[in-house]
Formats: sequence, structure tokens, C-alpha cells
Amino acid sequence: MNVVTAIGMTMLGAAALLLLVRIYRGPSNLDRIVASEVLLIIVIAGIVMDAARNRSTTSLPLLMVLGLVSFVGGVAVTRFMAGNVDDGTDDEPPPATAEQQAWQTSRGAAERAAEEQS
Repeated sequence: MNVVTAIGMTMLGAAALLLLVRIYRGPSNLDRIVASEVLLIIVIAGIVMDAARNRSTTSLPLLMVLGLVSFVGGVAVTRFMAGNVDDGTDDEPPPATAEQQAWQTSRGAAERAAEEQS
């Protein structure tokens, strides 16, 4: 069991180092956000492996809090990065298409012609 946990912790450590490089160098903010989310998941996996090796359940509340913080943080940062999103509460109607403008023009001309005849 110790060999398996040692290999697992080594792999998690290597992945964490690669993610730290991605956070530092990441070409875009989206890459940095994804890398930080995955890094937090690796931290959670490391705590789980330690709890399994020691056969203790004392770290379960910590895991729940870390999972919740990871989810809420990811959603909050994503919504912030999205900026001003159209939520359907515009005060102005959308611009008319060419068909709608032609229909409005022809309807107006027909009404004017009917008024002139009467």
C-alpha cells in the first residue's frame, strides 16, 4: 500500500508542478482558470490519498469545503470573465430586418393610398 500511495503522490506532485507552470505561463486567462481548478482538484485528491493511507475520516469536512469552494469559485470567475451578457432585459427592441422594413414600408404606402382615395 505504501508503494502505491508513494507512486500516486509522486504523480500528483508532477501534475501540480505542470499546472503551476501553466498558471504562470498560460497564454490566456481561461487557461489559468482551468489550471487553477485542476490544481485544486489535485489538492483534494492528495488529501483523499493521505486519508486512505492513514485510514482516517477526519479530513472529510475539509474535502467537502474544498469541493464547494472549487465549484463556486469556478462559476464566479467564469461569470466575471463573461462580462456583460445579454439577459433579455433590453430597453430597445432589436433592429428590424430588411424584410420587416420592406413590409412596414409597403403597409404604410397602402394605408396612405387608401386615405387618399377616401
